[in-house]
Amino acid sequence: MSVSLARVAILVLAAALRLWRLDQNGFDNEYYAAAVRSMAAGWHAFLYNAFDPAGFVSVDKPPVALWIQALAVRLFGFHGITVLLPQVVEGVAAVALLDHLVRRRFGAGAGLLAALFLAVMPVSVATDRSNNTESCLVLVLLLAAWALLAAAERGSRWLLWLAAGLIGLGFNVKMLAAFVVLPAFALVYVLGAPLSWPRRIGELTVAGTVLVILSLSWVLAFDLTPAERRPFAGSTQHNSMAELAVGHNGLGRFVRVSRPSVATAGVTAPPVTPMERPSGRFARVFVRAPVGLLRLADGQLAAQVGWLLPLALLGAAAGLRAARRVHGSTLLWSAWALTYAVVFSFAGGIFHYYYLVLLAPPLAALAAIGLRVAWTGERRWLAFAVPGALLLTAAWQLYIEGSTIGLVLSPGDWRRWLAPTLVVGGLAAVGGLLFLAMAPQTRVREAMTPACVAAALLAVLVTPSAWALSSVLVKGVPILPSADLARLAPGDRVVDARERGRAAWYRGLIRFLEENRHGERYLLATSTTRVAAPIIIATGEPVMAMGGFHGLDPILTAATLAELVATNQVRFAMQGDLSFIDRRMGAETAAGPVRDWIRQHGTLVDPALWWAGVATDDEATAAARRQVRVATGLELYDLKPGQEIVPLRPTRSR
Repeated sequence: MSVSLARVAILVLAAALRLWRLDQNGFDNEYYAAAVRSMAAGWHAFLYNAFDPAGFVSVDKPPVALWIQALAVRLFGFHGITVLLPQVVEGVAAVALLDHLVRRRFGAGAGLLAALFLAVMPVSVATDRSNNTESCLVLVLLLAAWALLAAAERGSRWLLWLAAGLIGLGFNVKMLAAFVVLPAFALVYVLGAPLSWPRRIGELTVAGTVLVILSLSWVLAFDLTPAERRPFAGSTQHNSMAELAVGHNGLGRFVRVSRPSVATAGVTAPPVTPMERPSGRFARVFVRAPVGLLRLADGQLAAQVGWLLPLALLGAAAGLRAARRVHGSTLLWSAWALTYAVVFSFAGGIFHYYYLVLLAPPLAALAAIGLRVAWTGERRWLAFAVPGALLLTAAWQLYIEGSTIGLVLSPGDWRRWLAPTLVVGGLAAVGGLLFLAMAPQTRVREAMTPACVAAALLAVLVTPSAWALSSVLVKGVPILPSADLARLAPGDRVVDARERGRAAWYRGLIRFLEENRHGERYLLATSTTRVAAPIIIATGEPVMAMGGFHGLDPILTAATLAELVATNQVRFAMQGDLSFIDRRMGAETAAGPVRDWIRQHGTLVDPALWWAGVATDDEATAAARRQVRVATGLELYDLKPGQEIVPLRPTRSR
């Protein structure tokens, strides 16, 4: 197969893993999807990154990645696929770009390997199939890496400024998460640029200025806009986007920020309800590995991105010993991987599996470089390093597999064949490579080497590819994308009736609210975005999330809500819609005054008037709808008592 055909095949594979059965993910993270629909509906919501069409509160992320999604919606309409497709394109583009970056210094073979490794990286597949912003950040950082390497080679200030500007763009994708690469980028330029030391320092200083200006441009524009003319800055206490960057999206990611808990207010935290308890298939969606030096050695974390770690370490060692012409590239990937690994290992704040996607490009590049440099190195002993690294990789993968799903599985479980395939295939290929390394340089050796290398790669990629398929064959967990082979356990696939019941319940609630709306600006007021997001997705109408994402934002006072009701802005308010996590974080306390006002001045709407909604012949769906009500304890209040209420007439749906 020619290099061009191989490259096309890898890109097709990357696209297939990200597109196949993508429609099963729906809108994925409804919080972002609701914001995208709101932003696509008007320029004010677009510019200020608003969660709702009325611009009541902003999303707790910067806008660039969501802008791309909103533009896709404007072009192709609002559907689940159009919301998710930009991340698929960004993921495939990242694969192509990594191929280019590795190929330009280490040859076509290394570039193809790096692209293949990234294409099947489990966390990359899972993240690129979601509407989270990390896919956009990975692509932006790879573009910045391209500009930086070219700047270091040529001593070009313009390319260095471009690299700084792209990292500034990355800041407007995920804020301080983009800055973790800065030490690596600075080190590459300082050690590699063909300039005098004073000029290197001077150019970096100017680039730093460019970085700061571009990073803070949107933040300053948001904060300098009068508060009454823009949304409240979501997930902040002082209505400041700069506070969001430093707090929730800065220190909150790396250190545990203490919040008032319900216990400190003298209220006992309620038990987890059936609606909030993870089902068995998705019980491993939260990171439980303790903070520390060996955190990333946890099997579930390593399974997201670390399958080729021994090969990556070989690449870092072999590449840094190679000629000076490849020094900058290897140093970049090594330092990039090291800085993010250190941050993720010791991050004591908010941390999720999909954050590890930022480690995927450097680890894929280093693994490819390790195979290329070691096997073709001038020193003969390097050729023996490849079989050794492959053996270590196989052993490492057996550890990951054993610590996550176990090596001894039932006879009917197809996953039990993954470990034998790895062992038998890996040993056979490594044996062949050792024989070829000791054999003299002949045509037979040249002909057999590609076959042995291909067999070894096939053996070490079988299990990571199976993990990648876990995000394709089974619908993942919205909001928290990750790979987990446990989802592919054999057995009947039962459609989740709870989701059908939830959808039917929302349709009924929306119909009730629309039939009883008399010119109010907001269709409903909710405690958090959890109930608001699906309604915005379904209707495109403004819904007021009074406390922001977790119900902790001090957006409303009781007096402000009273004024909104008096000026015909809102009529209905939902209570009892806080999640278990919201309550544990202190939302019950934060929302106390507004909640008390609603219950004192509003009238509780008889559930029989708005709950019945949709009749169904599906008993499982009907039971699930009843479970929704019992589990959540939702209460709907009419803030304009005395007005007529039109009860919801049941309609039939299957």
